[in-house]
Amino acid sequence: MAFTLPDLEAELKALAPGAACCIHHDTFAELFPPGEPDDRARGSALAFATANGCIIDNRPSEQTLCFVKPK
Repeated sequence: MAFTLPDLEAELKALAPGAACCIHHDTFAELFPPGEPDDRARGSALAFATANGCIIDNRPSEQTLCFVKPK
C-alpha cells in the first residue's frame, strides 16, 4: 500500500511539538512529483507543510525530507 498525502497529513497532525515525520526522497517524489530537486515539488511540499503547521528540514546527504512541528 502506497503512502498518500492524506496519510502524511494525518501523521503531521499527530506530531507533538518538536517532533518530525521523515520520508525518503523516493516517497517525496511519489507525493510531490517529480520530486527532489524540482523547485515546484519543493514549493508544493512547503505549502503542504505550512498548511499542517510544520516546517521542512531537507537532508540531501540522507536522501530524506523531514516535516518538523516547531516547539
